[in-house]
Amino acid sequence: MRTLSYFSLLIIFLFGVGCTGENPSNQKREEKARLTVINPQHFHAALVQKHMHPAIDSVVHLFADSSTTVKGYKQLIAQYNMREDDPTHWRIIDYYGANFLEKAFDPVTGNVVILAGDNQRKIDYIQESVRRGRDVFADKPLVIDVAGYRKLNALMKNDGGKESVLVYDMMTERYDVKNQVVKSLLNNQAFSGGLVNAKDGEPAILFQSVHHFIKDVSGKPLLRPALFFDTEKQGEGLVDVTTHYIDLVQWMLSSETVIDIDQDVKLTGSQRWKTSLSNEQFQSATGLPGFPSVLQKHVVGNDYVDVFCNGKMEYTFKGIPVSIDVRWHAESLDGRGDQFYARFLGNSFTIEIKPDESGKAAVFITPNDDADGFENQLVDALDAIKGLPGITAERVANAFKIVIPEKLYLSHEDHFAKVLDGFLRYRKDGVLPAWEKSFILAKYYLTTKALEEATTIAPPFGQE
Repeated sequence: MRTLSYFSLLIIFLFGVGCTGENPSNQKREEKARLTVINPQHFHAALVQKHMHPAIDSVVHLFADSSTTVKGYKQLIAQYNMREDDPTHWRIIDYYGANFLEKAFDPVTGNVVILAGDNQRKIDYIQESVRRGRDVFADKPLVIDVAGYRKLNALMKNDGGKESVLVYDMMTERYDVKNQVVKSLLNNQAFSGGLVNAKDGEPAILFQSVHHFIKDVSGKPLLRPALFFDTEKQGEGLVDVTTHYIDLVQWMLSSETVIDIDQDVKLTGSQRWKTSLSNEQFQSATGLPGFPSVLQKHVVGNDYVDVFCNGKMEYTFKGIPVSIDVRWHAESLDGRGDQFYARFLGNSFTIEIKPDESGKAAVFITPNDDADGFENQLVDALDAIKGLPGITAERVANAFKIVIPEKLYLSHEDHFAKVLDGFLRYRKDGVLPAWEKSFILAKYYLTTKALEEATTIAPPFGQE
């Protein structure tokens, strides 16, 4: 990977074309996107660059306080550049120093800012980017508390006075084929009968996920940075993973329709609780010799670090009751690893996303009664899904498993490529659709309000 001198390029730029001071976003309809990556402390920043894109320039500007901060990001870019199959050819121009944020907006730098990591400061980076006329493509969450939401709300209501500047977050779950199938079936009103408003106090939509701090990825231990355990910087469980599930609810039930937060979103309750990791567990999760000084405020007797990473919220969206439950355990004691479950109660059937007999997440649909012809109706509904050919159903006890061809599944990395394509289309149009903007604001209104009003509870049995 080739690394250029930041100051050399700046001198060439100033003497070659002059310093016009022109807002970089003013030319975005004609020019390629030129990336400025700021303080990338999460690998999602690198996923944006896993493949070359015809609408993105190969020169990338990187800014951070030190080279140590961006080590993981640069290693991934180097891997992409040196792989045998479809190698990339990114050229990184880097700058390190305490004034990295100021330098990031010199005239020579990019017109699109990429953000991933340090969720506490992210909204300040976004504000400065918009003030300087740069579009923003950022990993979730954009904000982690009510103060951050207020800044985001003021920013996006008029984009800081610059209507042509875009702020967009990476909502990847819309591109999971399972979610696309569920959305299509639920919105086939003749088949589903719509979602129930209430059923014996049960939510019509339920999301539950269990994650683990200690786990292997590709056969190797996943080592997490100390920042990951500092919820004041990372964000608590109520404001992080929950963003994906809230976005799915909005996308499934209000696709491309503007959300009225005051009318459509009603928080009814929220809870938060901690997971305590022993010194030994922390060392296994991070590879560090012990608790660093930045975490001492969360350390109990030098024996445990308390992480408020768990949360549950209940709310209604356009009158439909929703429950979201996110939990983090130190490690998987039963060997099953991370788990995900979703349930949707329709008037005609119940849909579940859960592991199948092989442990792979799959979609199951159970009719609410033994009505004749349900299987034929299901086949017709699956055939009617546009853009997803070859989906079938097979009976499993009293339910049906939706069989999705492997070719329709996308990898986690491919989901990012799809979101990036969407962002670049909006950028070419020069405007973020009103419904997308309302989705972002409604989502972070809910997460930050849930945290602000959450009741702190003791960890449930088995998660002490």
